[in-house]
Amino acid sequence: MVLVILAALWAVVLVPPLLRSRSQRANDSIGEFNYRLDALGRTNGVLRPGVPTRSAPGVRAAKRRRDVLRLLLGFVFVTGVSALVTNANAAWAAFGVSALTLVGFGGLWAYARSVQIEQIRKVRAMPQRRPRDFPLRRAASS
Repeated sequence: MVLVILAALWAVVLVPPLLRSRSQRANDSIGEFNYRLDALGRTNGVLRPGVPTRSAPGVRAAKRRRDVLRLLLGFVFVTGVSALVTNANAAWAAFGVSALTLVGFGGLWAYARSVQIEQIRKVRAMPQRRPRDFPLRRAASS
């Protein structure tokens, strides 16, 4: 019974992309190039006002950390509920591993944040100097 459910889940995951790839022609590189060139010509190199630009690396990293934290919290919750409901040793082991993973992630996050704060505190920007106007030097070969 478990194998039938597992096969059905795999079929749900794998069949739609397979059908989609057969319906689309992926080997038409010239047509794809022309489409992209046409799209580039329509924009004329100008960004559209409604389209967000790429975010800074720090913003993307913070979003990734939040996503990982949510995923780990969800996994701890699901394994904790399953351990309480089934009271099986394997479920309790999965809950323990997921809880330790969450604690480890939190510890690494705190360590990385402390290193970042220390770096901000210690590293100072150097004052910018105005470029001097040097007279052009004659080259040795001229």
